[in-house]
Amino acid sequence: MKQIILASLLIIGVPWLGFTQQGKFKKQQNTDTLLPSITAFKEPRFLLNIHSGYTVGLGSTFKFYPDDIRSISVTKTDNQAPQKSVSYSNPSKGLGDGFRFGGGISYILNDFLNIGLDVDYFSSTISKTRDSTYRQTLTAPPMGEPDSYTYQERTTMSYDATLITLTPSVTFKAISRPKWFLYNKVGVVVTFRPNSRETDITDINTRKGWQGFFKDSASRIVKKYDWGIKNPAVGFMGAFGMQLKVAERFRLFGEVQFSHIVFVVRSRSLVEFTIDGNDIKSTLPVSIRELQFVKSFTSNSLSRDPDQPSQALTQRIPITYIGGQVGIVYQLR
Repeated sequence: MKQIILASLLIIGVPWLGFTQQGKFKKQQNTDTLLPSITAFKEPRFLLNIHSGYTVGLGSTFKFYPDDIRSISVTKTDNQAPQKSVSYSNPSKGLGDGFRFGGGISYILNDFLNIGLDVDYFSSTISKTRDSTYRQTLTAPPMGEPDSYTYQERTTMSYDATLITLTPSVTFKAISRPKWFLYNKVGVVVTFRPNSRETDITDINTRKGWQGFFKDSASRIVKKYDWGIKNPAVGFMGAFGMQLKVAERFRLFGEVQFSHIVFVVRSRSLVEFTIDGNDIKSTLPVSIRELQFVKSFTSNSLSRDPDQPSQALTQRIPITYIGGQVGIVYQLR
């Protein structure tokens, strides 16, 4: 019984003694030079960052062209059957290849969770070239006709996409140490007023020969189209990275990021059509200059109104890419 009473007094008395002594210490000035008082500052919660990186297109971003034909060659001699050769090759770049840079701000919720907002500028260009050649040779041409004729055509199709993305995200710390930590990040990618342009350039060269004498001619045709994209375009992103503390308020980070954005095409407009520098766009009917994408339509070529845009089924263009980026983080006070 005495032991129980003594233990009870200790449980109650020790905290009370500490509380009363704490009050005394507050009233006394610290004169101990060997053990100075320690003051804890509040940890900053806002972070600013700038970053840059390079991305590589994936999957269906390679399939913007109507086919994989690289060249077509046709050779004909006199009245013999023409000999045709076609070569194919897969595209080496997808829409999504390119450099990106931007900045952002984030807020530390706790030791394991951050929320942030990044703004990025991203530009990507892909192109494909097709060569077409036709050669004809006549051993006994009619009077006044050339004994050889060569037609060469090179068409370059290119697509340009320019994006300014807004990405709210959440960062989860996976492994944390005083000087560094590993993290996962997920977010939603929103693109306002996405811009996409197609440019088709065709260079034509012909040569006619008469008994060793030749006459050459050349021409260039340029077509440019603006693609109208649904605004805004939305996608998602995921990343895995590491952050390293290098100074009191500065950190370096690097991450691998995957992003996927879908463009829903609404229209395609011909903005330039030149032949050897002469613009002929205004001479073309609206049905050739304008193309509208709809969910469904009926087509009757005999009754098509040339003053109305042509129609096609809605297209969805994926911009899917993976890449690395590095950056600097500044911790606000």
